[in-house]
Amino acid sequence: MNRPPLSLAAVLLSITAGAQTPNRVTQENADCSGAIFLSDSIHVQPRAPRGFGNRLEVKENPLEDKQWLEREHNSTWYRFRAPWKGRLTFDIIPLDPQDDIDFLLFKGAIPGFCEKVPGREVRPVRTNISRNDPAIGSRCGLDDRATEAFVRSGVGASYSRALEVEAGELLYLLIDYADRPRSGYTIHFHHGPPPAPEPDPVATKKALRKQVVSIQVTDAATGMPVEASISVEGVALDSLLESRGRSVLRFQGDPFRDLKVRSVAQGYLFNSTTVKGSADDSLIVHVALQPIVEGQSVVLEDIRFVGNEAKVLRSSEPALLLLLRFLQVNPEVRILVEGHVNGPTFKNSKEFIELSGARAKTVYDFLLVNDVDPARIGYVGIGNARMINPDPKNQKESEANRRVEIKVLGGLSGPERPHLGKAGR
Repeated sequence: MNRPPLSLAAVLLSITAGAQTPNRVTQENADCSGAIFLSDSIHVQPRAPRGFGNRLEVKENPLEDKQWLEREHNSTWYRFRAPWKGRLTFDIIPLDPQDDIDFLLFKGAIPGFCEKVPGREVRPVRTNISRNDPAIGSRCGLDDRATEAFVRSGVGASYSRALEVEAGELLYLLIDYADRPRSGYTIHFHHGPPPAPEPDPVATKKALRKQVVSIQVTDAATGMPVEASISVEGVALDSLLESRGRSVLRFQGDPFRDLKVRSVAQGYLFNSTTVKGSADDSLIVHVALQPIVEGQSVVLEDIRFVGNEAKVLRSSEPALLLLLRFLQVNPEVRILVEGHVNGPTFKNSKEFIELSGARAKTVYDFLLVNDVDPARIGYVGIGNARMINPDPKNQKESEANRRVEIKVLGGLSGPERPHLGKAGR
């Protein structure tokens, strides 16, 4: 019986307990000077650290103070920059609702900020030290509907008022457990939309115009049309356009939209194509699928992991589903999932191999949970032994080294060969 694939969130819940990657948070991160920089809108901290670090920076404050904790207990500091001007809101979601999490939020563009915290020369701009509310999963954070900037200890609202921020503004976030942590938490940032520009009559007229997009799928070797499953991301916010069993997909969309086109067909490797938005009235996208040949490797694009961990971000779900669809429409194909890391100037250490192996295993576990025969898949960590860019010059080249590749161990060499032979790992 066919059933829909489990979501990435459901798979993560099922395999987190077996993850072998060590927690990277140390006592240094419990001090402001060791604040962890957050570059993504979602941060998962599976295990909250214990203790207040090497320095007790928040202490000796009265219980009735709305802005300050009485003192630090089990804390972690973070810093991040607002991606644009607007309203900042966020959720801090404990993995165990019995945990009671408090936070202080500071504006950090102040010279010597960390040295000024112990003397209270800087003050929080938002605080929530309220008792946890199990009715909402003990969440806390900032919310547009909240009215108070500071919520002191005791019974009170779980959310404080949203904060207006400028683009690129630096902020510091202190998360503290008053009691011994039972588990970790997820931080999910939400940045309100930037202010709308003044209406432009010419731009308004252009916005009403639609662009005709035509996606054409062909065999890379012969140029002949190929019937494929096609999904298009970016046509509209938070939605996906999908089509099956067609070699051409036509639709109308807004000009200037970047698109991600993913294609899967029997007898061919999966394909992920990025299309840059344009102002043209019509746009033709050519997708050339490579026939499956044993020994081929292809990068599984758009897989993103938490820094130095094997946990995939939720944004990776479309790429994982693409791989799953590929194996479903090619049921005799066997693959090897290879994990790679970025490690220029370093030898291929045991740590690199273990991290890359753990990341490959995350993909492997996702496939297993979605009923792929384990005899068809294997995984291995390569470490930094095969970096695409041994001396990366920029972030893009570093990201290219930090990848997951899929290697075909056996399968069809074209749609005309239906039999693979004995499966194995």
